[in-house]
Order: sequence, then C-alpha cells, then structure tokens
Amino acid sequence: MKSLALLCVRAGMIVSGSDKADSPILEILCKNGIYAYCGSNPEVVEKAQLVVYTACIPSDDPELVRAKELRRVVMERKALLALVEKLCKRTVAVAGTHGKTTTTAMISRIMGAQGVRFIGHIGGDLPGGEISLTDTGRDVFLTEACEYKRSFLSLSPDIAVVLNVKFDHPDCYRDMTELEEAFRDFARNIREGGLLVVDYNVKELFDDIGVRKVTFGFNAGCDYRADDVSYENGIYSFSLYRYGVCTGRYTTCVYGKHNVLNALAALAVADGLGLDIVYAGSALADFGGISRRFECRGMLEGGARVITDYAHHPDEIAAAINTARVMTKGDITVFFEPHTYSRTKSMIDGFADSFYWADEVVILPTYAARESNIEGGSAYDLYMRLKKKKPECLYMDGYGAAADYIKTRLSKNGIILLLGAGGIDTVADILFKR
Repeated sequence: MKSLALLCVRAGMIVSGSDKADSPILEILCKNGIYAYCGSNPEVVEKAQLVVYTACIPSDDPELVRAKELRRVVMERKALLALVEKLCKRTVAVAGTHGKTTTTAMISRIMGAQGVRFIGHIGGDLPGGEISLTDTGRDVFLTEACEYKRSFLSLSPDIAVVLNVKFDHPDCYRDMTELEEAFRDFARNIREGGLLVVDYNVKELFDDIGVRKVTFGFNAGCDYRADDVSYENGIYSFSLYRYGVCTGRYTTCVYGKHNVLNALAALAVADGLGLDIVYAGSALADFGGISRRFECRGMLEGGARVITDYAHHPDEIAAAINTARVMTKGDITVFFEPHTYSRTKSMIDGFADSFYWADEVVILPTYAARESNIEGGSAYDLYMRLKKKKPECLYMDGYGAAADYIKTRLSKNGIILLLGAGGIDTVADILFKR
C-alpha cells in the first residue's frame, strides 16, 4: 500500500491514509507529502474521491463503512494494482509463498542497472529506510503478486514467476489443493506469448497449462541451474548453467542458500526480458537485501549479532535458523512472534519442528493482525507444544521484556534472531535506540 500511495502522489494526486499502529512507514509517507495517521478518522474519508483498502481490512472498519455510506468509489488494493498494470506495456509479476519481496527487489536492481524504464512495486524497503519504489517509465510494471485471498488473479502478466507453493493463509484456503489451484489460475492469466518462470520442484503443477515455461533450481534438468555452490559467512556463490551452458560465476550478497533460488529466478526473468544476463550478475552482487530480510540491526557489546527477519511460516523460520547456523559457532537464540491465530493453529506442529537447530527459543504474544483469538492458536499454545520438544523454551509477554532479557543474558557472541511479520523488530529498536 505504501508504494501505491507514493506512486499516486508522484502522479499528482492528493493522498491520505491510515494504519492500525504507528511505525516508521507513516513517517516516510508524511515526508513524501501524504497525510498518514494512526487509527480511523471517517472525516478524512469524507474528503476523498477514491478509497482503496487492503484485503485484510474488516468490513466494519469505520473509514470503509463511511466511504460506502457516502457512495465514494471504493476498491480493493488489487484493483488499483490492476489499474497501474494497464499503464505499462509489459508486466512482470512475482508470486510464491516465500521470497517474493527479495526476488522482486533483485529484478528491480537488474532492470535499473540496465536502463529499463519501469515501475517497480516492492513490498519492503531497503536497509536504512530508502524507499524501494521505482518509477522511471512505463515500459515494464514489476510487482509482487500475493496469493492472499487470490489477490494475484487481478494481474495479467507477460512474465509470471512462481518461486514455491507451500500451504499458508488457512483463513482463506481450506487445504493445499485449493491453494495450488489458485496458483494454477495465476499461471492461466499469463498473456498470450508470455512466459512462466517456475521452480523445478513445482513445475508439474503447471504441466497442462498452455504457456511457455522455464525452470530454475539445483536439479540437473533445470533450464537455469546453480552448480558448484559455495558459501562464506552465509554468503553464497554459484555457477549459472543456462540451458546446460555455463554463463559465469555469480554471488548473492544476501544471506542464505534459499537466496540462490531467488537469484536464479531473477536471472531467468532478466533473460526473458532480453537483458544481458552476465551484466545482471554485477547488479546482483551490488544488491544488499531488503529491510527485515535477515537484516543485521547491530552488535551488542559482548559480540552477539542481532538479526531481524520477516519469517512467519515454519519453512521461513527453519531457513533463517539454518542460515544463522552456518554463520556462527556460538549459540543461536530465537525470539518469535507468531503472526495470526489461524496460521499458528493450522501449522502448530510445523512451527514446533522448525526451531530444531536453535539453542534457545523465546515465544512472544501473537501479532493478531486481522484476526481475533482462536482456541488452540495462541502464542502460548505454541509455547506449550514447543516446550515438549525443546525444554530451553521461554514465554515472554512483550517487546520490553525480550529486550531486557537480551541485554542482561545474551550479550556474548552468537546470533540473536528476531523473527516474525508483526512488530518484533521493535525489540531491535529498543536495543539500539533507533
């Protein structure tokens, strides 16, 4: 929403907007001429001609209710995204349960380095608060394509990326079959003559969909394959084999082996756009990552590194811990804030297993987001389940308690991971007085 709001301002519109809680995002918006505020103020809506809301806004939200009473033009975020798409000649849409933001940002860096005139709509910022929105022209629209409530079906991409398909959003998908069918519908939306860039491990899902496909991964049969993979301090390098021919050596300057797959997808998209794939490697080497995607926020006096990550799914948690494990011989302490009750309840065993390689785990209260409490889906329920497998598990009631524990007990060596899609990065703010 932030990037869309900024794009509207740059198009000459007067923009306002609200959020549930205060955050640095609101400060960024205000600095860019947007009246951004906390809570609900129906009086602001009365002055609006168009009201845009996200899929997670409840139908009884006071501003949304007032907009409908006044018969304002009201549309969901995905509809505005589709309108932006119509401004551009071609669309690249990046989908997947994990990795959308990082991969989209990688593609944006490659396109920018090669002079493509494009709108880049990315769901995260660069470290240091730099805005990740790009608006240099209308040749290409680059965007993340979110599967939540099937939002990505509003897009008709020329190049669609499917990074992975893992079960998530149990509040809007009954089971894995229903989720897979949504991704198949997304692929069916690809325009005639378009391209599907898909992870080798899920390519069979799209076998009967009549669109040109290329695969990426570590498997021998991949069209874009990473081989001779090596790492140093969590940073990976690999040789890229394009249709069996080595094009050179590439380095991902972001942590974790999973980012090799993201880089492969970005390189395949660059190739599909007709860009120089070798020169694209230089852009990847300069890419420093996205805020809250395994972002090192600082080092405590005793030497422990504090790293924040958006991980809120069992697979993402395991990937973050595995990445930390190859970076340190010290202890790994994980602070996790579950995101939504429905996700916690439906995946509680997966969550409990995902912390296997952590030395200590601290569970914080659930970030409810759009939901109310569900029996069996609270953070405390997860804590009790995890306690049976990992006795070195604690439960704390808030960010302040977590920060105090870190300052008094965890200053020496090792890595402290702050994981979750809610407000858990507040702990780092407290520690380093942002």
